Amino acid sequence: MRSSISVEEYFTFGDGSVPNSRFPITVYRDLGEDRIEARNLKNCLGRNGWIPDWFSTDGMYPRHHFHSDAHEFIAVLDGEFTCRLGGEHGVDAHLRKGDALVIPAGVAHCGDRKSEKLAILGAFPDGFGIHDFRLGYPSEYAQMAMRAQQVPVPPNDPLFGPKGPLLQRWTQHS
Repeated sequence: MRSSISVEEYFTFGDGSVPNSRFPITVYRDLGEDRIEARNLKNCLGRNGWIPDWFSTDGMYPRHHFHSDAHEFIAVLDGEFTCRLGGEHGVDAHLRKGDALVIPAGVAHCGDRKSEKLAILGAFPDGFGIHDFRLGYPSEYAQMAMRAQQVPVPPNDPLFGPKGPLLQRWTQHS
């Protein structure tokens, strides 16, 4: 049993097909049973201005993609999975029940291996959502990089509000 919350960050850089971001991918580990229980998590996200938008037992979309107009929060409610963050040459992150991450606008992500039993929840800052689902075509790179860079830092960390680790890390790179 894991005992205390930790936060990791990963930096990704544009590669001519996916913009990625100057903001780090923020990974929360060991959130605990109470915080990750679906009803409690939805209430917490709502208080912090992040709107639960999707739920999946199939995992993350299995092809590299990104959203140029929104940051995305993903929490593992049950099971575990591995995803590639940052595109073909990015980093693999293994997430399990009690873990969550925030993927900045423009950062490619792709689901890979998953446990037989899996439940994940996705959310976006209020006013944002999956309006722009991109697969990383080089002909769109400049436009998508510019669009992703214009997405503002959200006013609250999805889990910890205005003084949470996401804001501490992201405002350093604004």
